[in-house]
Amino acid sequence: MQFEFSVRQGYQLLRKQQKIKLKDLASKIGVSVPMLSMYENEIVNLHKEKEKQYREFIISAVGNEGNGSL
Repeated sequence: MQFEFSVRQGYQLLRKQQKIKLKDLASKIGVSVPMLSMYENEIVNLHKEKEKQYREFIISAVGNEGNGSL
């Protein structure tokens, strides 16, 4: 069995693996929790700059996994 995930679903999975809460991420990038939830569920789009901040935050958290900090 093979699964295919969209880019957003991939980032959502990474976020959940890193135990990053939507509330924390939303406050970091300056959007509301419902907006971020709708973005992850592919209902709305974020501005390009907010989307870039969202992805960079999650990637940096994955990169810091071995360091014991977020």
